Amino acid sequence: MHGMGANGEEGRKNTGGGGQSDDDEAERLATEKFVSDLLARGEAVFEGEEPTPRTTHVVKREDDGRLTVRRLRFFH
Repeated sequence: MHGMGANGEEGRKNTGGGGQSDDDEAERLATEKFVSDLLARGEAVFEGEEPTPRTTHVVKREDDGRLTVRRLRFFH
């Protein structure tokens, strides 16, 4: 989805100068997948958007580009 090849190595090539470890990269990818799934199900909105009755999480993009997720409420 994010330009990864079949071998899964693309996207990890740019870790030399930034000091980002494989663990950091794996955590970032997991967060992006989690956010993507929440948005696809209509359970999350980006900060500043109006929550719907199904909204359980609010997503914020930090200054450095990272996504952070805050639970708004539990869906019953």
